[in-house]
Amino acid sequence: MLKSYSIILLTLLVFIFTGCSAKGIQRLSIQKALADTRANGNLDPNIKLYFGDKGHSGKLWTSNKKTNNVNKDIDEGCNRAFISALISLQDRAKKEGATSVVDIHSYYKRKKFSSPTTYECAVGAIMSGVTLRGRVK
Repeated sequence: MLKSYSIILLTLLVFIFTGCSAKGIQRLSIQKALADTRANGNLDPNIKLYFGDKGHSGKLWTSNKKTNNVNKDIDEGCNRAFISALISLQDRAKKEGATSVVDIHSYYKRKKFSSPTTYECAVGAIMSGVTLRGRVK
């Protein structure tokens, strides 16, 4: 019985230390993510989204979303987390009575990456995560 528990524990430890290792930061297309039907996004067309530095003012909000990466390719997992983060920013805009979110940029580990065409996604064997910041206006 003790031997069985030892084998299970050893297997679990191997899985944790090898399966959770990060694959790194990926830069992916915003347009492809918005068009990805697998992400099943429910973006509100009434709340406009503007990516990259536009020099606008407004209250800055951060959204950090993660998704399960098991049995998904990198694009599917990252796009799902990206769409979830955008929905979160749109929800904040609605609460604030705003009609847009501007200056949307990636903010992984508090490092800004701004692009009108690309976002960053942290990819691991089990989870993918996207952190976005934007100004609600």
